[in-house]
Amino acid sequence: MYYEFYIDVFFVVNLVMDFFILQLVNRMILGAANPLRSLAGAVLGAVGSGVILFLPFSSWKIRGLISYGILAPLMVMAGCGTKNKNVFWMELLGFYGCSALAGGIFLAFPKIAARGIITFLALSSVTYWMLVISIRLLKYLNGKRSTLCQIQIRAGKRQIKVKGLYDTGNQLWDSLLKKPVCVIEYQAFTGLLSEPQKKAFDALIMRTQNASDSLTESLICFEPHFICFLSVGTKRGSLLVVTVDEMSVERRERRVSVKKPVLALVKQDMSVDKTFQMIINPEVFDS
Repeated sequence: MYYEFYIDVFFVVNLVMDFFILQLVNRMILGAANPLRSLAGAVLGAVGSGVILFLPFSSWKIRGLISYGILAPLMVMAGCGTKNKNVFWMELLGFYGCSALAGGIFLAFPKIAARGIITFLALSSVTYWMLVISIRLLKYLNGKRSTLCQIQIRAGKRQIKVKGLYDTGNQLWDSLLKKPVCVIEYQAFTGLLSEPQKKAFDALIMRTQNASDSLTESLICFEPHFICFLSVGTKRGSLLVVTVDEMSVERRERRVSVKKPVLALVKQDMSVDKTFQMIINPEVFDS
């Protein structure tokens, strides 16, 4: 009895499985997946598996130790790219768990998986989406997705740190700059202003002057202008919006940095108990 081994098929099978597993880990731990990063980790895993296969070791235990003890952590580092050590260990455990789940599904349908590469790819896709839906359902039922964010805003040499609420109901959009709009308490925003700038913004937000009359050289960098909005209980209103140099948003170990974000200024408090001072537009994470 003899067996035929095709290295190209072996490479493709490992590449596809590793890609799907890394995508699952990213969705499960970080809440989003970067296909290119997952592909880089999958390529590393597929090439590494081929190298391990031809190592001069007769024991499969040694090969398994190298695969799961050395290659798997390298794949997670390349495929997820998280620098936080605690998150890395969570991702590694997630990788082992997703590998076991995917392997179990394939063991349950051995004849289907062995019919050919097209059938294998189809079964892999079905397996991937089964696990994705299961992960999303568990997150929804357990309420693990936190809605509070840590936010850092910079304007020139000044910067502030505030807490924000991730609100899927915030659909504010600046039609002039073609960007999503986040809402921040004016009192918190004044930490970015000098005293002359604060006086000019006070006049703008209180509507005691027109925007064009208050645009001193020190305010031009903020690009202040008004946008219209509609909300429950309000027929139509307008908000003063500005741009700042940079805003970083950290939510569930995921950090997003946005250049020139648009912020709407409001006088009233965002929350009664001062839990947060800002409302984050969900499209910021996709900008």
